[in-house]
Amino acid sequence: MAGYRAILFDMDGVLVDSEPLFLSAINRLLVQEGVEPVSVKENEEFLIGTTINETWRVLKLKRPLPLPAADYIERYDAIVREVMMEELAPQPGVRELIDACNQRGLPKAVASSSLHMWVDLKLNAIGLSGAFDAVLGGDDVSRGKPEPEIYVKAAERLGVPPAECIAIEDSPIGISAAVASGAYTIAVRTEYTRNLDVSQAHTVLETLEDFDMALLADGPGS
Repeated sequence: MAGYRAILFDMDGVLVDSEPLFLSAINRLLVQEGVEPVSVKENEEFLIGTTINETWRVLKLKRPLPLPAADYIERYDAIVREVMMEELAPQPGVRELIDACNQRGLPKAVASSSLHMWVDLKLNAIGLSGAFDAVLGGDDVSRGKPEPEIYVKAAERLGVPPAECIAIEDSPIGISAAVASGAYTIAVRTEYTRNLDVSQAHTVLETLEDFDMALLADGPGS
């Protein structure tokens, strides 16, 4: 292969550093409920990369939360929207990689565990609305990460086989999904995932600024 023909981006930790915002929102709600906040270690071990439903399923197991998960999810959604009013910016190297894809005419997709509406809000906040040919959230698939469905579906939307795509992730759960889809998987280290095992990825980068543009095909038909 002369180069990969599409890129599939995870959202949180790859396009934006929003993981601290999600943890802040979770803990704001837990404090309101009078229960112990989630530690950074717990967040790393159990929550990073999961869908919203899985996040609150796990939290109900680990904290005394008597109400149905749906009640907490509704309140969490409102808090996340407030927290997202804080300034977000693209991660280093993101715009350069998007520009490189555009110059080559290569399609791009977002494949995130976050709710689709949150993905849209964040893309708008960082000035990347309309920058992607397909956008999928965790509520667009029936089986979230670590199942590969979202990456398979994103590749289908772009009309490119997963084996001819690069997937960029930051968490072990997301990496498992991307690798299982057949995509060439690149892990990007972040402050919140730096201590996690990302060895399943084909390549590990400290930042997207280190991305090797030679991996990209010269054009859609290359």
